[in-house]
Amino acid sequence: EEPPQHVIFILATTEKHKILPTILSRCQIYDFERMTVANTINHLKMVAEKEGIQYEEQALAVIAEKADGGMRDALSIFDQAASFCMGNITYQKVIEDLNVLDSDNYFRLVDLALENKVAEMMVTLDGILSRGFDGGNMIQGLAQHVRNVMMAKDPQTLPLLETSDDQKAKFQAQAQKAPTPFYIRRWN
Repeated sequence: EEPPQHVIFILATTEKHKILPTILSRCQIYDFERMTVANTINHLKMVAEKEGIQYEEQALAVIAEKADGGMRDALSIFDQAASFCMGNITYQKVIEDLNVLDSDNYFRLVDLALENKVAEMMVTLDGILSRGFDGGNMIQGLAQHVRNVMMAKDPQTLPLLETSDDQKAKFQAQAQKAPTPFYIRRWN
């Protein structure tokens, strides 16, 4: 049955592929892009300043990355962090509350691989897993880290990294420690 002409249905979803083709064919489609990490951080800074909340920029970067381009998710995480941190959002508290593995662990693992210190790598991995981090998520994070290191090797791809300037500098420093084939062979 056709609805009356004055009726308008609005479907908002991030999973357009789940809508039946018969329904989708009757829709006007407007695709929205995800927010960049930089734009999300800037918006969170504005909210923090307006609300009088202290923050560490690295903490906002973690929140923005965890939100994966969704401003609603970023604001929700930010609100939780502000509550947990009593109005002073710190990097350490955010990674604890969100159960995010500190990026320094990935830098350490890659450095140990570069130095061929297998035993120390295994001890570090065991420490990560014993703290309750999922092995699959840790491997995904490590793969993302190695991708970022390879992106940081080339000035053309460096701007594609959606992370803070401090993190970009760390990735660049680690990228200079070994040739690209090392990263490709080790993590393939």
